[in-house]
Amino acid sequence: MGKATAKQESHKQRILDAASAVFLKCGFEQTSTADIARRAKVSKRELYFYFADKRALLAAVITELQGSMQSRMNVNWASTEDMEIVLRKSAAALRNFILSERFGKLVRIVSAESYHDPAVAKKFFELGPLAGRKATAKFLKAQMDQGRLRKADPIKAADDFLDLVVGAQLMTAVVLGQVDPAVRKRNHVHHSVNVFLMIYAATNTPPAARRRSTSRFAQAQ
Repeated sequence: MGKATAKQESHKQRILDAASAVFLKCGFEQTSTADIARRAKVSKRELYFYFADKRALLAAVITELQGSMQSRMNVNWASTEDMEIVLRKSAAALRNFILSERFGKLVRIVSAESYHDPAVAKKFFELGPLAGRKATAKFLKAQMDQGRLRKADPIKAADDFLDLVVGAQLMTAVVLGQVDPAVRKRNHVHHSVNVFLMIYAATNTPPAARRRSTSRFAQAQ
């Protein structure tokens, strides 16, 4: 990467970081491109060189946040650790992400803007829930193929896992900004994975092995 290109990428990232910060602090409608340019310490002309308008900036913020999370989840799903440990670590990472202040504010912005710009909501869904569902299903299918989980529809199994970990009630609370701090307790992750394995674990998976796996996960936290 040449110096000019590196400088451009640095400026672009600075604008993106500024947009993310101002959107999350003030909301989308209350934010102007002038506010973003001021925070990024660039001219509005330079801002428009990289991004066509404010909605393009919002789309870029969504892409960055969801892409970053999916990259972290892909690392978890690629782990060669015991299946139950992977499930617990992945569930904990996903739940922490959903409960993060940044995600909560962004999902509320997207919900509000979806009426004016359905493409924003579509991008948010495709890069987040849809990509996560596919990645989860891919991991679960591999476990089914290796005999650790019973044979089933991997997509349906992924939906069941994600519903247990996140759930409609929690997502409703996040969208409304009404998350009870008590939902952050780690025992929810253990419960979710235990219920999932009660449904999907292969019948030849020894219960003692699952208990040892749970213990190793707890020690790793």
